[in-house]
Amino acid sequence: MASSSASKFPLARAVLGRIYAVFLATAVFLICAASFGLNLKFEGVKEDIYAANSNFKTFIKERAVNIDNELKLIERYIEAPDFDQKAIFDFAVKNNNEYMAFFIVNERGEIEFISDEKLRDTYSEFFLSKPWENEPEDKILRSEFMFDKSDVPTRLAAKKMKNGKILATLIRFTAIYEEFARGYERIGVNSFAIDKSGRIVFHQDPELVLERKTIFDLYDVSADYLNSDEVKFANLGSLNSEIYYIQSIPRIGLAVVSSYPVDKFIKENLLFLLICVAFLAAGGFFTFSYTKFVKNSVIKPVLSIKNLVAKAGDGEEIKAYAKFGSVEEFDQISDEIVKFYGDFGEKKAKFEEYSRKFGFLFEKGPFILLLIDAKSGRIVEASARACEFYGFSEEAIKSKNLAELNASNLTDMKTQQEGEGEIYETNHFAAGGEIRQVRIYKQNYELPGGEKIGFCVVKDVTKSNILKKNAQKQSEIDAHSPLFSVVWKDRFIGDISSVSDNIERALGYKKSEILSNEFEFKNIIHPDDRDMLANEFNIKFSLFNAASLKKENESLQSCRLIRKNLEVINCSVFIKFISKDGRIVDEVIGYFIESKLAANLTAKTGMEIARLNDDKEGAYKNTILSLFANAQEAVAVVGLDGVFLDANETFCKISGYSKEEAIGKPSNLLKSGVHDDNFYEHMWKRLLKKGFYSGEIYNKRKSGEIYLEQLSIATVYSGSKPSYFVAAFHELPWVEPEIKQNESKAKEQE
Repeated sequence: MASSSASKFPLARAVLGRIYAVFLATAVFLICAASFGLNLKFEGVKEDIYAANSNFKTFIKERAVNIDNELKLIERYIEAPDFDQKAIFDFAVKNNNEYMAFFIVNERGEIEFISDEKLRDTYSEFFLSKPWENEPEDKILRSEFMFDKSDVPTRLAAKKMKNGKILATLIRFTAIYEEFARGYERIGVNSFAIDKSGRIVFHQDPELVLERKTIFDLYDVSADYLNSDEVKFANLGSLNSEIYYIQSIPRIGLAVVSSYPVDKFIKENLLFLLICVAFLAAGGFFTFSYTKFVKNSVIKPVLSIKNLVAKAGDGEEIKAYAKFGSVEEFDQISDEIVKFYGDFGEKKAKFEEYSRKFGFLFEKGPFILLLIDAKSGRIVEASARACEFYGFSEEAIKSKNLAELNASNLTDMKTQQEGEGEIYETNHFAAGGEIRQVRIYKQNYELPGGEKIGFCVVKDVTKSNILKKNAQKQSEIDAHSPLFSVVWKDRFIGDISSVSDNIERALGYKKSEILSNEFEFKNIIHPDDRDMLANEFNIKFSLFNAASLKKENESLQSCRLIRKNLEVINCSVFIKFISKDGRIVDEVIGYFIESKLAANLTAKTGMEIARLNDDKEGAYKNTILSLFANAQEAVAVVGLDGVFLDANETFCKISGYSKEEAIGKPSNLLKSGVHDDNFYEHMWKRLLKKGFYSGEIYNKRKSGEIYLEQLSIATVYSGSKPSYFVAAFHELPWVEPEIKQNESKAKEQE
């Protein structure tokens, strides 16, 4: 009766899914609890490792300080006029078993005194190599670790005295081994020491020291392991995995490594882990048992009822399936299903008849829908939206034939097939005689009774067709226009976002070529005009950004463009700034028109054109004066002789000089002394040659404070000759200057 695979049904997913979710939540809780507990224990281990490491660092550092103080004290005794050299060293050796011997070595590296003559041959060659020849006085010097015949680790500590000689002592470090052993017994953490190259110099396993093993032989550490301040895992997953921590000892040349075996950590927490696993296993067992009970006692009987309902829907006799054995409640449910099934047939027939005509879609839908008789074309049904569109009532539109609505000649209509349907455009009459352009999608269907109807979806395309025609006309106008345009993203002659349709006719390049990543518009500007054009645009751009001026359209000086066939054309240039928020420029539109064409269109005489050019030059200068008055940057006008002619308020605020103090003074009034003469020479050469300069420069305020600024200087021309300079700058965040900037540094700022 029911399917054997209960998990395939929605009921099984709903019930069993919740059971599994409870088990999953329990499992996650146990895992989180175990993780939290282990983390607490692990934090305790970390604290032990940090404590052990700190103790050993302090211990080694204190011993090094004691040795340093001992050497300084002995040096004082030696400098006394009547000191007993042998008595002093014998006393030091007898009272501290760490000192094996003392040496006094002259500037040639020869041993002048040794407290233990047996060691002279062993260390003579070492001192003759003059290992500390270039070291300064009063600095404590240390040798690399070495071993004598008894395999005791030793090291030389030395001090260069004022007379140029070396005072050295040979030290045994047995006490450090003993301290490491005591630390392990007290805290349970293993510790050892390494030198700055990573070689092991103290370890409880002497073989690692004798074999000159390094930290890299024990752990897979990174190159900056001495700079790390974290506890890490080594060889995780293997039998000898450890938790370790490395910290260097400042000015000693050593680092202490403290480690804790992972297997020891697991053994100490094994009982806790076993308890968590036991709870998880118990939860799994109870989940399995309860799932089995739910399947047999709940899901299978309910699925049997579902099977009964399905057979009733297929029209089968369901009384034979209406018994469920010993489950009394299910027998009551089956009786209700049989009763309901008797009423269902009549309701189903009515529903299908209504659905056949799509009544709900016609009454409430937003579409213009028409049902027509496929043979006669008579309108059978019309949606509420169709009645509204045509202006007819439901009864009036049903009395019409589809052909009666046509305002076009049927022979002019073009029909397009799409699958089993067809699409065509035509003109339809509305109730008031208005003609509307429509697109109709029509498809015929055959109903169960043999009746054939046509289903029509009508769309009003009157406005869209008008817009399409207008767009086509505009495209044709643009294609033959002598004016072509280029749109750049946020700056002039930068990345191009779009161009006008007539660009190929004007420049010979296809739109795809200009919009490609390889194309750069500046390459088709005549080289002699590029800097001048960019310089003038920068001034207009700064003027637009001034708080009180927002002039969106500007004209630039004419420039020469190089067509794809290398023909040079002279163009007048106009720009338009596009800003969504009125502050930041989002796009720049450049309009270009051949100068000859522009002159012909305006029909100006030679004298009038000259007057216009003079006006343009005056407008250019007026632009600079407007920028000077309204700019938020510091702006100054400088003559060709380098003398300040004028300055704005922002200039005075940044420099600290008033207008009266600055005007008439040379521009080196702000010279900071950071840059050399080559830097300024290069700056002025570029300004006179190219017409502009831009870069970072250090200047000095009236108070003497040096500051960093972003400086831009533009040359203002009178005809073809330079007239004066406009300098604009703003202060930058402070960056420490180099000791000496040279000409190459100035070139980098171009």
